Amino acid sequence: MASIAQQLLFRRKPVEDERLLQLFWNRAELKREFARLQRDRASLADQLRQQEGSTLRWQQRLEQLEGLLADPERAANATVFFQLRGVWQYCRRRLARLARELSARQQEAELRRETARFEEHRKIALASIEQRLVPLIERRVAIEAELHGVRLQQARLTSFWNLLARRRCEHAQAVLDAALAGVQSQIERYEKARHEKLRESVTPAATIDTDSKRLVNLSVIALAQELVVQLTSHNVAHMARDASLRQVNDVRYGDLQTCHQTGQQVAKVLQRLDELDDLPLLVRARAEYLRRQVEYLRDADTVPIAASCADIPVLLSTADSPVPANDRRLAVNVLGDEYWEIYSVLLN
Repeated sequence: MASIAQQLLFRRKPVEDERLLQLFWNRAELKREFARLQRDRASLADQLRQQEGSTLRWQQRLEQLEGLLADPERAANATVFFQLRGVWQYCRRRLARLARELSARQQEAELRRETARFEEHRKIALASIEQRLVPLIERRVAIEAELHGVRLQQARLTSFWNLLARRRCEHAQAVLDAALAGVQSQIERYEKARHEKLRESVTPAATIDTDSKRLVNLSVIALAQELVVQLTSHNVAHMARDASLRQVNDVRYGDLQTCHQTGQQVAKVLQRLDELDDLPLLVRARAEYLRRQVEYLRDADTVPIAASCADIPVLLSTADSPVPANDRRLAVNVLGDEYWEIYSVLLN
C-alpha cells in the first residue's frame, strides 16, 4: 500500500509543479500588462493636460477677440490687422505654389534628360551585345552543319570493316557536340544580358539637382521681391510683415474712418495684384537679373547669401535684357527680413 501511495504522489507532483509554474507565468504576464496600462494612463493624462491647456489658451484668445469686437474702434483695427495677415498668407501661398510648379517642371525636365541619356547608353550596350552575338550565331550554324555532315557519314558506315572510320566519326561528333554546347552557352549568356538590358528602366530621382534647385529658388526670390514692389503702395507690404510679427492687441491703425480707408486701400492694392497680367514676365526678368547678381557661400548651397540681394530694383526692363530701368531701389531684403516666410518655401 505504501509503495502504491508513493507512486501516486510522484505522478501527481509533476502535474502540480506544472500548474504552479503556469500560475507564476500568468502572474508575470499580468504584472507586465498592468505596467503597460499604467504607462498608457500616464500618457493619456499628460495629453489631456496639454489639450486642456491648449483649450484654455484658445478660450482666452476668443474672449480677448470678443472684447475687441465689442468696441467698434478696436474691432476696426482688428479687421485691418487680420486683413493684413491675409495679405501675408496670400503672398506666402503664391510663393509655395510657384515653388511646387517649378520643382515639378524641373523634375520632368531632368527625367527627360536622364531618359535620353539612359536610352543612348542602352543603345550602345545593345549594339555591343549584338556585335558579340552575331559571330557566335554564325559559328553555331557552321558547327551544326558540320555535325550534320558527320552524322550522315556515320550513318553510311554500317559495315564491320568501317569500324575505325565509325570511331573517328564518333570522336569528331563528340568534339563538335562539346564545341556546340560551349557556343550555345555563350549565346544564351548574351541573350540573357540583352533581355535584362531591354527590361531596365529609368528610376526617377528623389529630388532635383543643385542647379535646378537654384533656378527654382531664384524664381521664388524674384516673386517675393515683385510682391514687395507691387504691395509698396500705401505701405501694404511693410504693414503686412508687421502684422505677421505682432498680436492683434498690440496694433493700432487709427480711428474708425482711418481703419476703413486703410482696409479699402489694402483691398485695392491686392486687387491690382490679382489683375496684373505681366507678373510672370516681371518675375522672369527679376530671376534672370538675380542669377547674374547673387552669390553663394558654397558650391553645394541652393539659397544665395542674403547680402547679395539686399535691395530691390523697382523697375526692370524686358526679360531679354534684365537690367534696372532706373536707379530707384527699395531697401528691402526679402531674405534678411524673411518676407512672406520665404525660407519655408525655398528648396535646400
